[in-house]
Parts: sequence; structure tokens; C-alpha cells
Amino acid sequence: MRKSIALVLACIVMVVLLVLIGALLSNTVSEKNLSDREKLIVQAVDMAEAGLNHGIDTLRNAILISLDETVAAYRNGNVFTPYTDADLNDRDSLDFLCAFSGLSYVSGSNDVIELSFDSSSLPQDSLLKGLGSYTGKIFIKKQRDASGNILEAYCPDPSDENTFIFPYLFNVEVTAAVFSVSKTLSLEGGEFDLTIQRANFARYALFTNHHRSPQGTTVWFTDRTQFYGPVHTNDRLSFANNPSGYFTDEVTQQLTKARFYDQGRSTLIDADSNPPYDVPTFEAGFQRGVPLLNLESAVTQSDLKTQSLGTMNEPGTNGIYVPNNGSAVTGGIYIRGDSNILMSVDGNDNAVYTITQGSVSKTITVDYTNSQTTVQEGVVSNIYDGIPDGVGDEGVIIFDKGNVTSLSGTVQSQSQVTVSSQDDIVISGHIRYQDYDTSPSLNAVSYANLLGILSWGGDVRIGSSAPSNLDVHAVIMAPHGIFTVDDYRTKASSGDVNLLGGVITDFYGPFGTFWGTSQLSGYGRNFIYDTRMLGAMSPPYYPTARTFTVVAPFLQTDIEDMGLIWRSH
Repeated sequence: MRKSIALVLACIVMVVLLVLIGALLSNTVSEKNLSDREKLIVQAVDMAEAGLNHGIDTLRNAILISLDETVAAYRNGNVFTPYTDADLNDRDSLDFLCAFSGLSYVSGSNDVIELSFDSSSLPQDSLLKGLGSYTGKIFIKKQRDASGNILEAYCPDPSDENTFIFPYLFNVEVTAAVFSVSKTLSLEGGEFDLTIQRANFARYALFTNHHRSPQGTTVWFTDRTQFYGPVHTNDRLSFANNPSGYFTDEVTQQLTKARFYDQGRSTLIDADSNPPYDVPTFEAGFQRGVPLLNLESAVTQSDLKTQSLGTMNEPGTNGIYVPNNGSAVTGGIYIRGDSNILMSVDGNDNAVYTITQGSVSKTITVDYTNSQTTVQEGVVSNIYDGIPDGVGDEGVIIFDKGNVTSLSGTVQSQSQVTVSSQDDIVISGHIRYQDYDTSPSLNAVSYANLLGILSWGGDVRIGSSAPSNLDVHAVIMAPHGIFTVDDYRTKASSGDVNLLGGVITDFYGPFGTFWGTSQLSGYGRNFIYDTRMLGAMSPPYYPTARTFTVVAPFLQTDIEDMGLIWRSH
């Protein structure tokens, strides 16, 4: 009897233990399944986030590359006018994208455009390959103002069909799948203004039509050459020594072969470098055999002279003129004869231009706060309403029908200025913006001050008495000349020219000489591109190309800086 009871109790204990073990194993399996699912969810979210980045890149490519290539084929702005005029029953900004970008409306809609993309287009070496997949769509609509009113495309100046603005709103939606788990994420509230405008030559850190001196002499990129911005030539580039130049942005040339020093033998090769002798560094690549970029401008010397003269007839005698009607400025600043120009800032934070022509010196003070211009000659002073910013009110325009034999000084914080001449312009000292930053590198991204230096028929030269390690904050252009250093063969080695801006010239001017890897004379080039020129910004009345281009600064910002709304569905 006792044995039977003990056997029954043992069986009960075994059953209880089996139940407990089963429950424990079941719980362990459930926890493992839950853990695996959580991992898959995390992977799906990561995949969807990668898809959102892919979507932004797809939008950038559609607008900044494909659309830009399409509009570049047109020279007459009237092709864009039907999409920006007041006739909304005609064609609008969404029709424009469909016509020029090949995009399509959402089926059954006439107010939403969609652009699809998916993970199948990822490169084969992508780390995402094999981890899952995603599909996505970009939806583009018209922007609305704070009151909910639709913002239509427009031309800021209908009488001047050179600029057209299209306001858009976009969302990106992505669904990612990792095995049996899917996740949908979206980015919402993206707004950008797409501007169609004449192409801006100021968008290059360096642009040359011929990459040699006017005499045909080769000018080499060496270890004293640094370009922080886009570089292009309609010729071929020349590289000497190892290292032989440092380039942060894309470098392009029209010819298929580059020139390499090759220990003095001068060799032409269709290659990025000639190791171990000539090895430049390209952070964004070196493309050869690209199409010719025409330096032909839609703006002429006559246009700038007209802007500076305003309502005044061209004077027949040398002098310094600020055209006015007796009470207000009606043009810019016009100089006849060679001149010296010193830019400065007075104690009231006004822009000051001290100009000397012959025996006459005038001090022109521009007060942006009160919109007044004071012209002083000796003890005589006259105050006029307005700013000497030409007929088009783009910014201060100074035109010299002669040479500017000395230019230096400080560009006041609110000033946007173009100093233009018929002949040479000589930089005699530092030219600096009042507002600029040196961190993380030299830039003026957050500031308004801007200078253009433009020699129509001559050269822009750095004078023989200019200081070592010369600072030049300006976009420099000599469409029929060069940017060069006077006495570059005999001037003592003087460090670098630290340029914040860009250089656009017909030929490539020499800055110094070298022997082997040693700088013997003149300056090295430390050219830092002013990234503000990538947008719609350029010096006032600056030459533009005859072709059109696309500008959309918002799309060029990093995704984390776009201020988009992130949603999980």
C-alpha cells in the first residue's frame, strides 16, 4: 500500500516537473522568437531609413542633374514663361516638371507628381544588398503660404526673362521588408524653391578657357596648389611632382589627356596621375573629355557701364562721377581715367570708397541704415538719397573706363560690390570681407558682404608690392585675360594667395616659379571656393552665361539639416 502511494506521488511530481519544464521551454522559445522579431523590426527600420536617404538622392538627381541638363539646352527664357505667367488654365509649375523632367502625375490627379524608386538600383557592393528590400515614392505638390494659399511659379521681372522661380512641397515615403517584417517611414514637409536662371560663372573655384599663359607657356599645378571648390578648363590641366595639387571638389577638363611634368619630360596621359612622379589628390574625382563650357556671356561691358552711368551721359573728361538728379543717386560710380580705390569701414559701420583719379580724390560713404550716399571732395560734401547700386539696384557698381592701378581694403558687412574696369585691375594689398569665419575653414556662408573684381579687356594682377600671404576675398573674372602676379619670376617666395571666392579667366596666369619640389619665387595658390555662389548669389551685375541652369540650395543641404518631419506608420 505504501509503495503504491509513493509511486503515485512520484508520478505526480514528475508530471508537475514536466509541466514546469515545458512552460519554461515554451517561454524561452517565445522570448527567442520575440527577440528575433525585434531584431528584424530594427533592421526594417534601418532599411527604411536608408530608403529615405535614397529618396532624397533620387530627388536631387532628378532636379539638380537631369533637369539641369535639360534646361541647359535653351538660350531663350520665353520657353519657361508659359509655366510662370498668370494664366493658370494654361500650364503651371507641376506641368513644368512633367515637361522638362519627364516626371508624371499620380494616376487620376492633376495636383500631385510622383517619382518612384527602390532598392534594386543600389550598387552591387552596397552593404544593404541581401539584408532586405524597400520601395519608395516621392510626392511633389505646390507650396502653400501660412494662410493655405497656393504659391504659383513666377518670374520676378517679367520684362527680363532670365530668372524663373518654382515653389514646391515634397514628401518621401518608404516601405522596407526584412523577411516577414515590414516597416513604413516617411519624411514630410519638405519645401524648396527651384530657380531657373542664367548659368553663373562664379560657381567655379577656377574656370579657364585655355589652361596656359597667353604666350603658350605651361602653368603647372604643384604642391603649392590647393583648390577647395569646382575646377574646370576647356583645355587640359598640368600637374607637376608628388604631391602635385590638392582638390576637394570635382575637377573637369575638355581634352581627354592631362599633362604631367614627368621629371621634366612633359607627358600627356589619359589618367588621374603619373605615379610615382606626379600625383595630384582628387577628393571628388577628375573627369576628362567633358563638353566645352562656353565663356560667352549674356552680360557685356556696355551693360555695366550703363548701370554705373544711370541717367547720366558719358562724360568726355577724366574724373570720378556719382550720377544724381540733385537729390538722389541715379546710377553707380563711374570713373574715367586710371584710378586707385581703397575700400574701408568708418566708425558708424558705413562703407567707404576712397577713390583717386589723377589729382582728384573723392570719398564716397554709403550709409545702408539711412539709405544715403555722401560724396566728399576736399571740404565740400554732398548727401544724396539712395545707394550707388545702378539702375537695376543689384548692388554697388564701380566702373572705370581705364585701369584700376591699386585696389585693396575691407568690404563692409552689408555691401555687395562689383569693381569693374575696361583695362587692368591691380590688387595692391589685402582685400577682406568685414564678416567672415575661419572655422571649420575660411568661409563667408552666413554673411552678406560680397565682392566681384572684373577686368573686361585686361588682366587682374597682384602688384609687385603686395604683401606675403595675401588675402583676397572676391570672385575674380578676366574673360579676355588672366589672373596673375606681377614680376612672378623675380618676386621673393611670398607664401600663398589665400583666395575666398573664385577665378574665371581666358588664360591661366602664372603666380610663381618652382624647381623640383621647391618654390623659388612668387606665390602658391590656396583657393577656397565661396560656396554661396552655388546658389543664386553672385556679385552684382556679374556676367552670366547665355544658357540656363537649375538652382535649388535646399536640395544641396544635408538631410539632417532640412528640418523634415519624420513619421513612422
